[in-house]
Amino acid sequence: MWLVSNPFDDEFAPSSGALNTLRWAQGMGASTLSEAYDLLEQLELSNDVPEVLGEDDTIEDVREELEVGIDLAGPDTPLEALL
Repeated sequence: MWLVSNPFDDEFAPSSGALNTLRWAQGMGASTLSEAYDLLEQLELSNDVPEVLGEDDTIEDVREELEVGIDLAGPDTPLEALL
């Protein structure tokens, strides 16, 4: 079996909270990193925050992390490439 490396591994490695947020955003219809970022406000206003982020992460932490990801990997990075 061949392992295919993720081209974004060296540039942007999302934390577990960010990965959970990206999965949530994908479930809400987002397909790119920028679309997931755009859904953060919706997440913040929803009752899903504890389920998605747990007790250790905050929306602000994830927002900052996704901003770095957009800068490094690009706004059109497919979520599938990061998950």
